Amino acid sequence: MSVVSRSTASLRAARAPLSLSTSRRSFTTANADGIRVAAADDGAQTAAITVALNAGPRFESSPGAAHALKTFAFKSTEKRSALALIRETELYGGALSATLSKEHLFLTAEFLRGDEEFFVEILGEVLGKSSFLRHEYDEVVVPSLSDEYQINQSTPAALALEDFTQTAYRQRGLGASLYATPVSPLSYDTVTSYAKAAFAKSNLAVLGTGIDASKLSSLVGKHFKSISAGSALSPAPSKYFGGENRIAYLPPHGSDFPRAHDAHLVLGFEGAPLGSPELAVLRAHLGGQASVKWNDGLSALSKISASNSTISANAFNLGYSEAGLFGVQLSAPHAKIAEVAKAAAQAIKASADSLSSEELARAVAKAKFETASALENRAGVHTLAGSHLLSGSPVTTLEEVFSKLEGVNASAVSSAAGKLLKSKPTVVAVGDVHKLPYADELL
Repeated sequence: MSVVSRSTASLRAARAPLSLSTSRRSFTTANADGIRVAAADDGAQTAAITVALNAGPRFESSPGAAHALKTFAFKSTEKRSALALIRETELYGGALSATLSKEHLFLTAEFLRGDEEFFVEILGEVLGKSSFLRHEYDEVVVPSLSDEYQINQSTPAALALEDFTQTAYRQRGLGASLYATPVSPLSYDTVTSYAKAAFAKSNLAVLGTGIDASKLSSLVGKHFKSISAGSALSPAPSKYFGGENRIAYLPPHGSDFPRAHDAHLVLGFEGAPLGSPELAVLRAHLGGQASVKWNDGLSALSKISASNSTISANAFNLGYSEAGLFGVQLSAPHAKIAEVAKAAAQAIKASADSLSSEELARAVAKAKFETASALENRAGVHTLAGSHLLSGSPVTTLEEVFSKLEGVNASAVSSAAGKLLKSKPTVVAVGDVHKLPYADELL
C-alpha cells in the first residue's frame, strides 16, 4: 500500500499547476529611457541578456537585408575592433550570438553572474556605435551570407520548410526569405541603411535572465544612450495565399545527409497567431516522434513513421504576431512519399471529426510538457518574451499558458482542425520532380 500511496502522490505532484514563483521565471518589466526592459532572476550562476528587434525579413527594406544585418552584428565598433571584441568577450568567459526569425533579430550575450555591466556596454556599443566597415562587409559578411545560403539549399528538409513559408505568403511579408540570395544582390549601402533604421530605441526590447530587473534597467539606461530614438519599423503585410511548389533536388556526390536521397514534402494550411492553445494541442495530438525509445508511439503521425524506419513525419505549428502556419513535414523514399502524405492528410481530417477523451488528455499533457521544456531554455524564454514586448503585450507566464491549454476541449481542437482544412493548402515537395506527387493527389 505504501508503494501505491507514493506513486499516487507523485502523480498528483506532477499534475499540479506549475507556479512561476517557484520556477523563478517571473518577468518584471520596466522602462529604461524609452526602451522596454524585462528580466527574471532565476538565481543561476550564469546570466543572459538579449536585445530583440523588429528587424527580421518581414521588416527588411530589400531582400536579404535582415540576413546581412544579423551577420554584420558584433563586428568593429567605434571603441573596439572586431578582434578586440572577441578577445575581451573570451577573457570574461562569455559568448555573443545573433539569431534571426521571420519577424525578429535577436542579439544575445551570455556570461557569468557579476559581469553584467561589461556585456550591456557591449550590446549598447553594437547597437549605437557599430562602424559597419566596408572591408568587413566585403571580406566577412558577404562570404558568410553565401555559405549559409548554400547550406540551406543543400539541406532538403530545411529547403522545403523555408520554401513552404515563401509559397504560403508569395514571398511577401512573412514569406520573405531568411537568406540573402545571389538572385537579389545586396549593396553595402542598402545594408547599412537598414541597420541605422533597425537599431533604434523604438524598435527594440531588452530581456534578461539571471539578473535583477532594476539592475538591468539601470545598466540599459546608462549604456544605451548612444542609440537613436528613431521610429519603429512597419511590418510588410502578410496575406496567406497557399499554393504549390516542386523543387528538383539531387544530392551532391558523397552526401552524408541522412535523408538526402529521399523525397521531402511539407503540407500545411493557414494557422493562427502565436499563442493559439487549440493548435498547440492539435500539434501535440498529431505528434510525430514516439515519447519512449523503442516504442512506436500513440500519436497519429508516429504511427505512420513506425510503419517504416525510412519514413519521418512531424507536425508543426508556426505562430507569428498576427498570422500562422500549421502542417506536417514528411520525408520518405520517393516510391512511398505520396502514400505517406495521404496518410498524414487523413490524420488531420480525422482530427477535425473527433478526439476521444483519452486522446485529448494525452495531447494536452504533451502540449504542456513541450511548452514547459521550451521555456526551460533561455533562448526559448527570450524569444517568446521578446515577441510579446515588441508587440506591446505583457509577457505571458507559464502558468497562464497552462491554464489556457487545460481549458481546451475536444470540440475546440476538432473545430481548429476543420478551420485549417477550409483554407487553401500549401504544398512544397523536394526531390525527383518526376516522382513527386501533386497537391491535388493528396487531399
